[in-house]
Amino acid sequence: MKTKVPFAGRTLFLTCIMVAISCFIAVRLVNLQIIDQGKVASIAENDLIDKERIPAQRGIIMDRNEELLTHNLQKAVLVADRYHLREITAVVDGLAYNQATHDPRWKTLTDDKERRKLVYNFRAKLLNNAKKELTPEDKAAIGDRPIVKDAAANRLSQYNAEMCKHYYARHDELVAEVLCPHLITNLDVGEVSSHEERKRKVCEAIIDKIEQPAVTLHNKEAEQKGLPRRSYRNKIILAKDLSFEEADNLRKAIKGARVRGLMVEYNINREYVMPDMLCHVLGYVNHENKGMSGVESYFHSYLAGVDGLREYRHNARGQVLPNEDDRYLAPKHGLNLKLTIDMRLQAIVEQELDKGMRHFRAKRGCMIVVDPKTGDILAMVSRPAFNLNTKQLITHEGTFDRGTKKDENGKAVTGDFNFACQTRYEPGSTFKVLAVTTVVDKGLMSIRGYVNCSPFSVGFGSKAINDNPFNYGSLPVWGVLKKSSNPGAARIALIGKWPNFKEYLEKFGLNKPAGIDLPSGGACLLADGTNIVNYSRIAYGYSVAVSPLHMAMVYATIANDGVRMKPRLIDKIIAADGSIYDECAPQEVCRVMKSSTARDLRFALESVTERKGECGRGTATAAAIPGFRIGGKTGTAKKTKAGGGYTENLYTVSFAGVLPIDDPKLVVMTVIDEPHPTDCNPGGGTVAAPIFRAAAERFINVLNLTPSDPEAYEKYLATKEESDNLKK
Repeated sequence: MKTKVPFAGRTLFLTCIMVAISCFIAVRLVNLQIIDQGKVASIAENDLIDKERIPAQRGIIMDRNEELLTHNLQKAVLVADRYHLREITAVVDGLAYNQATHDPRWKTLTDDKERRKLVYNFRAKLLNNAKKELTPEDKAAIGDRPIVKDAAANRLSQYNAEMCKHYYARHDELVAEVLCPHLITNLDVGEVSSHEERKRKVCEAIIDKIEQPAVTLHNKEAEQKGLPRRSYRNKIILAKDLSFEEADNLRKAIKGARVRGLMVEYNINREYVMPDMLCHVLGYVNHENKGMSGVESYFHSYLAGVDGLREYRHNARGQVLPNEDDRYLAPKHGLNLKLTIDMRLQAIVEQELDKGMRHFRAKRGCMIVVDPKTGDILAMVSRPAFNLNTKQLITHEGTFDRGTKKDENGKAVTGDFNFACQTRYEPGSTFKVLAVTTVVDKGLMSIRGYVNCSPFSVGFGSKAINDNPFNYGSLPVWGVLKKSSNPGAARIALIGKWPNFKEYLEKFGLNKPAGIDLPSGGACLLADGTNIVNYSRIAYGYSVAVSPLHMAMVYATIANDGVRMKPRLIDKIIAADGSIYDECAPQEVCRVMKSSTARDLRFALESVTERKGECGRGTATAAAIPGFRIGGKTGTAKKTKAGGGYTENLYTVSFAGVLPIDDPKLVVMTVIDEPHPTDCNPGGGTVAAPIFRAAAERFINVLNLTPSDPEAYEKYLATKEESDNLKK
């Protein structure tokens, strides 16, 4: 009897079906392995690979004498990964194990395989209970949907959304129950009346951190109003600053409960050894150990290092799998910085600046100490400042919580602004050395040549330049600096002419940022010098704005025989193994003036501190220390008003000191903003010079400097000691 369908036909029909199935599988494999490879790998990595970050040690910072200024404290942090805590296949692991351990059969089972089988049974029941009943069309739609890196989108198409939410809530409660005994004293939950109430509040706090109800509420309202939704934070810090014992106990508890999505990580916390000193130079890091200011920010790429990594692979049931592909990358620790700062000198300038500002009730101020031969910044302090560890505001008046002290405009004073580098102020008479340098170095005038210092006007209708209430008549060029004559400086500048003056201004580097490895205020601001009225004012320090650091380097150039050095803050960059990564040698920028010109200028600066001699008393006798040859220049400039013009009672005063003038070891720039009158009129000679002297007397002892006249210095010390005893 013949069959309806021949054997060959049936064979062809089956072959076509098998070919179609094979083609479908091939297309699907190509799609997964090539087209969607990155997306699938990303999801597999999140689902099956746990990563542990191994923090690198941030490089330490030390002063020139290798005194440590920073150190790193390793602290443990408990982190919740919301990706896994909202991944249904991960959540059921913890729930299944919890159910199995509370099942009566658990205690009767002694074999590990039997116990694992019981856990797997509970896990399968939980997953089956949550699965949707899908039609063939639904399954086809799931197969065709685009793959996205989102656990909810990947799973909720196969599982019932409401049941998943129920599981998530139960799992959050389980997490809180596991963690609560170990965080009972770590989390701040306010005042509680009993231990049970504290436990309840701790559990609620843990659940709230995971659930992020504020984001959920926002998204509901945003959906109703058609506004953008907010994303949930995937990395949630549940507790920080954990001790090693607490961290170890938490690890054991998490592992024992088979809960996934919780990790104990170790972070490096930056601490500052002397937090109330050198804040603007050191700067600070944020909670992620990223440098935010100072050298911490400027050299962040050197200091930060590269974190290490350890990966663990596990199966879909959460079991860690031994795998030769598991990766371990050792951390690369950051480089260490050795600064040019001498903390012995830094402590002195911080103390003396605070004393002086407190006495004169000043608003702001700074002191900078430079080694003129190398350009090394030996000390730098600005006020207001802040505590590096607590971020509290530091002023000469005391310490204040951040944000509590306001300025005259009602704006919070934080102390972050580095007055020494970032401000630009009219320097007044300290700027007069530029005019003198121009004419002497160009050979247009001798340092001993005379200039008319009588009042005069420049340009039609301009205000007369004078030394009110004095009229010095005729003075030698060096005497113009000694008496700080405005008409004398203006006439000298006019003899030198603007193009020559501008040449030296550029040689001193005032037309560019100061070049220090810190945020700075940029180049000096200068009025148009081709205008003769502007030029005459620039000559005595008005119509020009510079930073205190710029002026410090001007005087350091004079002290260094006319050679300008780049301001140097980093002495060495040192690798973690102790080898030298970079020597950071001193850099000579250029020769600004002849050596003979520099010597003439130092002679003139010394006369400024003399009580007697030709031209009479200098303007900075309060800076003199008997037995030492001290040089310097005072500066007093009126403050500008908001609407234009100058105030009559607010000043910025300064003193640039050189110690000792015959063999310069230190240049000290002191700038005080808005000092208030006490027993004298506020000026560079009456405010800044005495602060310099108080610091210089201590520098002499610390650095063991040799006096030029030992007998006079011994006599001065004896008189000073007797005076101090009488005051007591």
